[in-house]
Amino acid sequence: MNLDITFRHLEHTPALDTKIRDKVNRVAKKLSPTAHYHWTSWVEHDAHISTLAVKDGSRDFFAKAESGDLYKTIDLAIKKLEKQVDDLKNNVY
Repeated sequence: MNLDITFRHLEHTPALDTKIRDKVNRVAKKLSPTAHYHWTSWVEHDAHISTLAVKDGSRDFFAKAESGDLYKTIDLAIKKLEKQVDDLKNNVY
């Protein structure tokens, strides 16, 4: 899995890194092994924001989540991206 993790105005801790890698692994099982993932998390004012951009061949996926809690944004972004991937697999698009 090709995963880049970027933090802005946040400390990059091993616990955050592990949580993000575990969550992205759930999505990675549904995509090709050559997919590239870019995770970004940052703080703006009192809001924590996380984005996940995925490039899988000719397909691009993007999810963004915002919350007062960083761990919640991680969960929300993954859920949004999983929905996009599942919808594509079920030919909803």
